[in-house]
Amino acid sequence: MGHHARAGGKLIMQLIPHRGIDGILLGAERDTVVRELGKPEKSGREEWEDGVISETWVYRLMRLELSFDSDNDFLLSRITASHPHLAIQSFNPIGLEEGYLLQKYPHLDLEANLGANGKQYIDRLLDLSYWLSKGKVESVTVFPQYDQASDQIAWPAI
Repeated sequence: MGHHARAGGKLIMQLIPHRGIDGILLGAERDTVVRELGKPEKSGREEWEDGVISETWVYRLMRLELSFDSDNDFLLSRITASHPHLAIQSFNPIGLEEGYLLQKYPHLDLEANLGANGKQYIDRLLDLSYWLSKGKVESVTVFPQYDQASDQIAWPAI
């Protein structure tokens, strides 16, 4: 992944809303991802209640989870990152306490509150989802832009 920026000698993983993380673009085909990142350490398939099948690839060292969904022809449909040096518009939310997250992004909507198991906040402007565990941001998921008028996903241009 030759697209990392450095800050104080640390590798920074750039999350670009509606686009992807570093050089990994939403909408990518599975072989493209394998060429960029190599084979995943772990992969699994899950069927949702609506019949959509998600194939999820885990890259432990990069702290990435990539999901390819059947309703999008198994193109890369979302990326979840829990990397400690993640940057979203040069801001790192990982490890941030809930109160500070809501101060920084007051427009977030609480999507799920699973009590001790965690909370999920959604940024409907940027199509990001923040997962909190023990009151702190554990991971961020980036989704493609969804055009509600045409009911289609606007995949990022390469």
